[in-house]
Amino acid sequence: MHKTIDENAKEEIRKRVQKEFPGCKTLQDLHYYRYLKEIEWQTMTPTEIIEDIRKDAGEIKKEALPE
Repeated sequence: MHKTIDENAKEEIRKRVQKEFPGCKTLQDLHYYRYLKEIEWQTMTPTEIIEDIRKDAGEIKKEALPE
C-alpha cells in the first residue's frame, strides 16, 4: 500500500529540489521523484517496494520505446 502524499508535501519537495539543484530541471525532476518514492516506501514491505519498482520500470520502458 502506497503512502499518500498530499499536495502541500509535494510542493515542499518541489521547493527543496529547486534549492538543491538550481538551474538543472533534470536533476530537480529526478530527485523530486526519489523523495516521493522514499515517502511512499516507508509503509511498504521489501517485496512491495520491488514490485513498485518493476511496475514503474515497465511504464518507463513503454514511454521510451516507440510503438
